[in-house]
Amino acid sequence: MYKQIGACKLKLIDRPSLFGLEVLTETVQDLRFVYVQLMDKAGRRIRAAFEGLQSLLNNSQRVDLQALDTLSPDDFAVTEVACHGFPYQPTCLAYDPVQKLMAIGTQSGAIRILGQPGVNVNLKHNNGASVLQLQFLVNGGAIISLCSDCCVHMWNIRLKRPEIVHSLKFNRERLITMHLPFQSKWLYLGTEKGNVHVASIETFTLSGYVINWNKAIDLSQKLHPGVIVHLSECPADDNKLLIGYECGTLVLWDLKERVTDSRYQCMNKLRSVSWHYGGRQFMCSLVNGSLMTWSLRKTQEPVEVVFPLANIECTSLNGQSSAGIASKAGLSPSEETTSSKAGCPVQCYRPIDRADWFSQKNGEQFIVFSGGTPFVESERPPCITVLRGKCLSVLEMEHPIVDFVSLVDSPYVNEEQDCSAIAVLLQNDLVAIDLKSEGCPCFENPYSMDIHDSPVTCCAYLSDCPIDLIRALYAVGSKQKRRGYTAKKWPLTGGVWGSSPSSDPELMITGHSDGSIKFWDFSSVNLQILYRLRTAKLFEILECHARSEFSFFSITHIALCPASRYLAVSSMAGHVILFKFSRQEDTGDVTVIDVPVFGNPLSTSQTDLLHFDVTSTSQNVHAPDEAESFAESKSASFHPLKVKEGPMKRSGGYVAEIICFNSWPSVSLPEAVTTIVLNSAYGLLAYGTDQGLVVIDILQKCIVLVMETSSLYSSDDVLIRSPKTNISSYEKNVMTFDLPENRQASEKSETSCNKSTGTTEMHSTIKPHPRAMSVKNQPVSNKSKPTCARDRGAKGLNNERESVDNLDVGIDEGVCSLEFIENVSKIGKCLLQLCVAYNFGFFCVCLDFINGPMLWVGTTYGSILALSVTLPEPEQRLCLPVTVNTTGFCLPKNCGFILSLSFLDYQCNLLLPPVKFFKELGHECGAAKNRVLRRANTLVGSSEKESFQKIDTGESAATARPAGKDSTVNEQYLIVCSERATRVISLSTMATLFNLKYDFPFVQACVVTFNAKPLVVGCFGNGRLTAYSVPSLRVLLDIPYLPQNLHSLETVRFGHQGAAVYMCSPTELLKFAFSSQFAMESKDILGSIYLPCVTPQPPKQNFFKELFNISSHTLDREELFGGVNRKPAKNVAPRQIQSSHGLDTTTRTNVAATSEIQRARMALSEREEKLSEVEDKTAILAESAKAYADHIQEIMSKQKNKKWYQL
Repeated sequence: MYKQIGACKLKLIDRPSLFGLEVLTETVQDLRFVYVQLMDKAGRRIRAAFEGLQSLLNNSQRVDLQALDTLSPDDFAVTEVACHGFPYQPTCLAYDPVQKLMAIGTQSGAIRILGQPGVNVNLKHNNGASVLQLQFLVNGGAIISLCSDCCVHMWNIRLKRPEIVHSLKFNRERLITMHLPFQSKWLYLGTEKGNVHVASIETFTLSGYVINWNKAIDLSQKLHPGVIVHLSECPADDNKLLIGYECGTLVLWDLKERVTDSRYQCMNKLRSVSWHYGGRQFMCSLVNGSLMTWSLRKTQEPVEVVFPLANIECTSLNGQSSAGIASKAGLSPSEETTSSKAGCPVQCYRPIDRADWFSQKNGEQFIVFSGGTPFVESERPPCITVLRGKCLSVLEMEHPIVDFVSLVDSPYVNEEQDCSAIAVLLQNDLVAIDLKSEGCPCFENPYSMDIHDSPVTCCAYLSDCPIDLIRALYAVGSKQKRRGYTAKKWPLTGGVWGSSPSSDPELMITGHSDGSIKFWDFSSVNLQILYRLRTAKLFEILECHARSEFSFFSITHIALCPASRYLAVSSMAGHVILFKFSRQEDTGDVTVIDVPVFGNPLSTSQTDLLHFDVTSTSQNVHAPDEAESFAESKSASFHPLKVKEGPMKRSGGYVAEIICFNSWPSVSLPEAVTTIVLNSAYGLLAYGTDQGLVVIDILQKCIVLVMETSSLYSSDDVLIRSPKTNISSYEKNVMTFDLPENRQASEKSETSCNKSTGTTEMHSTIKPHPRAMSVKNQPVSNKSKPTCARDRGAKGLNNERESVDNLDVGIDEGVCSLEFIENVSKIGKCLLQLCVAYNFGFFCVCLDFINGPMLWVGTTYGSILALSVTLPEPEQRLCLPVTVNTTGFCLPKNCGFILSLSFLDYQCNLLLPPVKFFKELGHECGAAKNRVLRRANTLVGSSEKESFQKIDTGESAATARPAGKDSTVNEQYLIVCSERATRVISLSTMATLFNLKYDFPFVQACVVTFNAKPLVVGCFGNGRLTAYSVPSLRVLLDIPYLPQNLHSLETVRFGHQGAAVYMCSPTELLKFAFSSQFAMESKDILGSIYLPCVTPQPPKQNFFKELFNISSHTLDREELFGGVNRKPAKNVAPRQIQSSHGLDTTTRTNVAATSEIQRARMALSEREEKLSEVEDKTAILAESAKAYADHIQEIMSKQKNKKWYQL
């Protein structure tokens, strides 16, 4: 008989039988199974109920937090502020002599317009085609660019944000050069096939007037003349157009008659042509290094052929390299010689790329050209040559010359001019040379063209820097000003300044490959150098380890505490330097700390091959009774750098306080530093490496902790090193350092040890680990290490934990053995990871089992760890050690490596760690120092004490709240920005409130304040700029703005209130904003490039020329080029319609409307200017007529009463 119970059938026994025992057993088992099933169902229901309650609580918490989101997408709009630095890969140069503006074109399609100091505008072609040539409409408020994609663009620079108003694209021929005569409306375009086209700059349409190459050259010439390299009008007759072909053929074309007036043939290839102001001669520069002068009347042979540098000796032209020019030092002419007018010497010369020919008002000839130096075995630096009459001056340059322009005052080419300066565009610099001063010194460049003097390797950006710090940096940096400049002002004076974009001072810090650190004032649209710090002067490279391909001093990370002015940097060689700001010059020592190697030490054979005395640089960290271990540890420490011996003279500014040498794990592999964090209130410096974590006490100048990344996960397998103390509370699973008595005394008196040597070596000993004991509670000797390793290899996984408990850690110079690392990786089943993100924070109610400051660590594996920091009492801060312990707290793995960690209070305000101010550091002595430390440690009290946290709201607002028992007030949140996701976590429940995952990885991400609210902002690897609200992680901004270049994306730095910067090229720093309010105010920020001014009067003509009308001024170009019958062939050069790309419909409509309004305003302004010009000319004519009438009246009055014989 069976009965159904649940899912099982139970057999009921009516009477006893022989098999009753077996049936009873089966029944008991069935009942047990039913019981288990019922309990599982009940458990699942209970868990579901708890999860429902938890989700309900989280949902209510989410609703409460979403109410704090006040930002909307309307608050965001991306606007480019300014681009600073030297234009990357320049190609051409242009100059407006009336507006005093200069333009530089680049291979990437960018145009940089420079004016007076502060006027710096960057333009960019949409397609990124290389700019071949630039041409200003002199005093016309426009610039024409010729690009490599056969397009000609006209930019309207009357607008504060210049834009393209006309474009013309050639389909059948490739454009090479162009020429626009002064006050002409027709643009000449030379092509690769040798033809010349004419285009109207008013309508930007092509004329039907074409000069074909086969009609221009002689019929006897059988070969193609090549591309057109030069176009210009004759200064004396604008009806004559001079066309220069690459093969050396020059044609003077009669525009009106459409025939060749004369032809000239050079024996070598042509590079450039320059007219004499009289229009009767022109000078050619050729590839053989000669200057050839031709007369218009004499076409058979040149008037003169000169090799100007024929008599220059084959030694250095200046005695010193023209690094002087690149570094803005003064230049001096090296040779003065008479030009050789004889035939071509036997020696060969470099091409003369360009030559300018002027006639000064005193009648002296003035010629400036680039190139033409003799070919010698040793490479000669490029040079600019200035020829005044018979005096020749050669100016060497450090970089190749791209182009140069003569800075003259008049736009007219048919008058005598005094060239006072020249601007030389080099491959990596822009130089302006004063030709009127003795020695030809350089003008001091007001633009930040020297960002790339040494390649930029890292950068830091502070958008809310204290103004006192900027003033202090300027004060110490003003003493570093270089000399050798001319006393004259910068020759470019065009444009007008704009207002500052923000009231908050901004600071930019760049680290360079040579170990230098530059501080820049970024408060306005102009980037100004404040202070330069050189770290390489602190070290010496051992000769046996010097490698030219490795940059030992290249800066990799920068950490600045603006309140205390502490600066910490790391270099490629794996060392970390802590700097302290000092206003006065002094002489002092540097404390050197050798950090032990994390992994396997170097073998003895490897150390012998280095020929390197490790005793002089290794840290003496050893156990007193373990001489053998100490010997092995000394051989394990290796670093190729050495701090200079003796006291160092330190000038005002940043002076080195502590240098931490991280021992290299191998001879060829440095211990790379991955991140640095600095906290002045706690007096601690933490940095991560490829293998672990290091914490330094910057007050006691000693090591607090050296721990591998794998050891951070478990509190049982910890290798912590801290200064030794006799207090029983520190007798835990920690390693301690013995702090010598003389060291304590020296700290109290604030004097350095070993002043005779100039460095202070840390002598510490390691206390035996309490867990490194055998079964009999006796220390295990070093000889048993191989046996332990073999035993552990033979045991199973269940016995490995026991073997680790009884394992000798094998500490030699604070280094974990290889066996210990392997066991940790096996037991914990985790990879060795990089510590990439740190954050000091004081959160007394975040975790129930921890009170006090904590060090939060993020790794490349996606884990987040918390370490507790125990500080002594303020009175004993300099005597007792600081301990850092693992807490066992580990958040689960996130999506990708951790980019940043940020904390919020219960009102979702951004929490920042406490700081100690610079004014307080100046009183750190005796009782005053204890009072300062006591004030700093009030933030490290217990949960019953009040804690004050400075909250950055973007408006310098600070809020303070007591840490009471209210759970709502004590609630805090953690924002984790990782490579693939962003999470908002409640630290009270450890629940993820909001989670946002994205398909493309983040390259940079952080939390900033925007309109007094926190904001998650970052950039993806595909160049998209994004912003998310906090804490709900709503999308507020998502546009493709940044370049898809990983090197540029890694340099993006975000600031508060919507400011950001990044390196858009290896030589340029671009600042942009993602605030709509800033976009509306950007017009006043940028200033103006174009300023209306009166065009200079043309030169007065000679009386006889004016009398006989020798100069042709009757050419009607409108009829000649723009007649009805002058229509171009179809599809030769269609006009391009300009449109805005990358904008949404609304923005595009607004931009179009704004452009129309701007065009209307521009037309109105032009009309007013023309009317004013007409009025001025009318007044001038009236005055001339009146003067002429008065003169005639005077003559008549004199001749009236004279007789005929008196005449």
